[in-house]
Amino acid sequence: MAELWSPSSSIYTLLLVGWLLTGPSGAVRITSEGPQTIYVAEGDNIVISCVFELDSGDAGELDIEWAMINPDTTERDVIILTYVHGQVFDYPSVFRSRLSFVESDPSQGNASVSVLALKISDTNTFQCKVKKAPGIDTRKVTMGVHVRPQVPRCWADRSDQNVVLHCHSEDGSPPLTYTWDRISGGTQGMPQSSTADSGSGTLVIRNTTETLDGTYRCRAENLVGHAECELTLAAPAGKSGAGVIIGAVLGALLALLLLLLLILLLCCCCRKRNQEKDKPHDIREDAAPPLSTAPSIRSVKSYKAHQARKPGRVTFYNALPMIDTTQPLTSDQPLPTRRSPVSLTEGSRLDFVV
Repeated sequence: MAELWSPSSSIYTLLLVGWLLTGPSGAVRITSEGPQTIYVAEGDNIVISCVFELDSGDAGELDIEWAMINPDTTERDVIILTYVHGQVFDYPSVFRSRLSFVESDPSQGNASVSVLALKISDTNTFQCKVKKAPGIDTRKVTMGVHVRPQVPRCWADRSDQNVVLHCHSEDGSPPLTYTWDRISGGTQGMPQSSTADSGSGTLVIRNTTETLDGTYRCRAENLVGHAECELTLAAPAGKSGAGVIIGAVLGALLALLLLLLLILLLCCCCRKRNQEKDKPHDIREDAAPPLSTAPSIRSVKSYKAHQARKPGRVTFYNALPMIDTTQPLTSDQPLPTRRSPVSLTEGSRLDFVV
């Protein structure tokens, strides 16, 4: 009998090789699925799954262990929670009772744990190990804790024909990405001349020849959340390229119209003045000559009466003799000529022919 099970026997060797290749007939198997790396926001709660199945061949004591994997492979891992001999043991750690089994009796196949009020310092790789001799299985999950983006601030700057929209969030774990879209007004979609920078959060709209009216939305996003802000943009009158062109054309047309009206007015004035200069004066040959401007006898008598109260001497200049207008003029009758001044003294008499 001893020879049958001796190491040198061929039967023992075959049995040992078969056991090593196929493994034990009973084995623990963790069936949890999902990503091996998860990202959560600071202050949130999370459940790290570790669901397992036992085999009828696993006859040993059930041992469940949660540990934080040390990045330094030369150092030991940090055990934070265990289930052994039907009891739960919470080890001192940074979690301080914030980590616990989801089920009160994890031996029923659910060794998942919940972590409350996550902190940035909770970022780590966690390992769930389930043992029940001769079976054993493990599952690792890397958890990253980040800060959600704060509600960003949106504003706009104008420079010549360009419009620059800005979006910035004061808080949030990197990497932060910004995206812009127009949610109302204007044409559908973003202006064709727009260029967005997802890193800085700026949206540049160059050569604004199309309508920019509408509401624009900026979305700041990182691995654990997002926040938004909106900005209503209205193109002021005369600022758009189309408005400038239309205004320039209308101004030029108005100036040209005023110039034409001024030229037409000047032409009319010049024509009227020339017509007045060229208009002939109609003088009839048989018309009576104009009355003489020589003083009448009545005026002289009035003057003499006035002089009687104030003695003095009166001198008439450019006096012409009266012409008898009742008789026709003859060609040999001399015309009156200018005479020397006539002086009248007190008591003198001047006779006029009427």
